[in-house]
Amino acid sequence: MSRAGQVHYSRTRKLISYFKKHPRSLSTILIGLLTSRAARRLGPDQTPIEEINPMLRNTPGLAELRTSALSALTLPVPDLGVEEVRLLKCLFFLRADTEIERIRRMPRGVTLVLDLEDSVAAEQKERQRSRIARLFRSGVFRRRHTLVRINGPDNPDEMRADLAHCLHPDLDGLLLAMVDSAGDIEEIDQLVGRSERARGLEHGHTSFVPLLERPGAVLQASAIAVASPRNVALSFGHIDFCLELNAEPCEEAVRVPRSMVLMAAKAHKLDAIAPTFLDLDDLDGFERENRRMKRLGFDGCFALTPRQQEKALEVYSYTREEIAHSRRVVKAIQEQGPIAKLDGKMIGPPMLKRALKILADIGKELREAA
Repeated sequence: MSRAGQVHYSRTRKLISYFKKHPRSLSTILIGLLTSRAARRLGPDQTPIEEINPMLRNTPGLAELRTSALSALTLPVPDLGVEEVRLLKCLFFLRADTEIERIRRMPRGVTLVLDLEDSVAAEQKERQRSRIARLFRSGVFRRRHTLVRINGPDNPDEMRADLAHCLHPDLDGLLLAMVDSAGDIEEIDQLVGRSERARGLEHGHTSFVPLLERPGAVLQASAIAVASPRNVALSFGHIDFCLELNAEPCEEAVRVPRSMVLMAAKAHKLDAIAPTFLDLDDLDGFERENRRMKRLGFDGCFALTPRQQEKALEVYSYTREEIAHSRRVVKAIQEQGPIAKLDGKMIGPPMLKRALKILADIGKELREAA
């Protein structure tokens, strides 16, 4: 056996020994592994696992795990089908002239979106870029989820100017307006890569959220979803879509294309962001619509006002009942096996996958709040 094989064999034996002593900790440790890409690289000299996921602080025998078995976490993590956690529950359009102190007081769970596209007049775009650059230089977006909506391929000069000026270490990604094809995404990917190199950013630092607003884009939703590894979510822009379709922006007109975008996102393990709700005074309607979108499978939505922002976080967050049920699912399968019974109902791998996803999301929220 090679030296590497001997090391892996030894680490595996340590893990087996640990879980024999603490069998009820297995599901907790798996959840910890699933909540962070960093957990896959943990070693005895790196961050303690309970700091990666505070849910693990009460794990029995954790000190022993850290000193004897933690090195085994460099082994490949079993693929349980739980995709990487992302938290795009609420994408809030932020005015670039918002006071810095007000930005600091905003909830950490909100993804802030700065706009260079529709809401900015052509003669104001350069000034808006300067405002956004000043905000990033201030450090107010450090450790926050922040996107910039750039001009689309239908306005190539402004799009290139946006990409040349807006990338920053504190910028998480770009909301890509008016994309029409996978080729558009590939072109933007190349431009962003060059801009990242010029600014000394790691390649791939900047993620993409394509906004599908045209009939042609909806028909190519699946191709757009896989056009770049930077893609983390898809969204459907129903207003421009209906305008190009010459249709009223009503449920009958948007149901099918919205579902096509949702299915393309889920088929390729991306988040799906629900469309904007334009009646700013109808908060009850906003809540009803987004609870419906959540039931359909959407992971988050856009918010145009602080009241919509607050409600979006409420709607797309897990309830205490969902969290408690997820823990019970994990416990039941841990104790009874892969096919188990809970509250008189059969549960199995699909339910475990859902439970682990919920608990992984919660674990990430706890880490980011710490």
